[in-house]
Amino acid sequence: MLAKPPVPGQSPRWPGVVAALFYGVLSGSMSFVNKAVLTMLGFHFPCFLMLCQMLFTAALLRCLGALGRVSLPLATLANLRLCWLPSFFGLFHSVLSLQALDGMNVAMYTILKRCVPLVTLLLAPCLPTKGAPSLFVVVSIAVMTLGCVFTGLGDLTFDLAAYTFGLLSVFSQALYLTLVQSLSLQENTLSAAGIAYLNSLNCLVPLLLYTAYTSEFARVWDFPDLHSSRFLLAFLVVISMGCALNYSVFLCTTLTSALTLSVVGVMKSVVVVMVGLFVFGGVKLSVLGGVGVALNTLGSSLYTYAKYREKTGVAIEADHTSTSQNLVSGQA
Repeated sequence: MLAKPPVPGQSPRWPGVVAALFYGVLSGSMSFVNKAVLTMLGFHFPCFLMLCQMLFTAALLRCLGALGRVSLPLATLANLRLCWLPSFFGLFHSVLSLQALDGMNVAMYTILKRCVPLVTLLLAPCLPTKGAPSLFVVVSIAVMTLGCVFTGLGDLTFDLAAYTFGLLSVFSQALYLTLVQSLSLQENTLSAAGIAYLNSLNCLVPLLLYTAYTSEFARVWDFPDLHSSRFLLAFLVVISMGCALNYSVFLCTTLTSALTLSVVGVMKSVVVVMVGLFVFGGVKLSVLGGVGVALNTLGSSLYTYAKYREKTGVAIEADHTSTSQNLVSGQA
């Protein structure tokens, strides 16, 4: 039996699946690791954390490039300019997320981040290859967002500053993902590693200036547990995972789409919420907050199913088209 010929314009499925799983595992565990460092160890220096992550990412990718493991673009002004906007919103998102997580429970933070698909959906028309979403997708996102609102209103430990940081991080993340995907569509010469490398270089100067301006360097130096083995191990894990997560975001977005990244984020967030409700002191919710969690989880499930239906529907349609073309070619 002859193998099916590849459908023109259709990318292989497995690399995208592996990239999505890689992102999901890292992203799911990263919230707990960051929360442990920020809250349990009392290391309240998000900009310094981001600066170290970007330095580590740039240095690691540079070493891999020198060994011939990855292909990196030259750090010219023109190339850095290409990634300037994604770098800005990515940096803004990362710092705001750490600020929000410092004042929120992991479960509440994760539920709030489920508003990302709504903003991504609103930004989707900015991409040249995206069509209108189905009614099923729109309804599921509406249910998910309503659940976010109810959960926030029912959070008995509501922190206005933390929720504000969280909402701002939602908008910046959606812009960041959309810009990365747009960049990958326009600049086919840039790989996921190349975008991650340029992004890290773009973020170094603003982070360095801001960290110096806010005297975080001096406060980090005075941190009481700076030289303890427990803190150094946790710090190394956070930096390493942050580096891997940055790369996984670019990899998943370039191999799939910004919306797929949001779907994976929603799927892993169900697990994170269930665990987050009972760790780091748990969550105090009113009845309205409990209804919000249930609605949010329901909307997430519907959203994932809707995207699965859309994806399989496109694949079946493409397969039928390919079969018809083969039959026509055979008759000719």
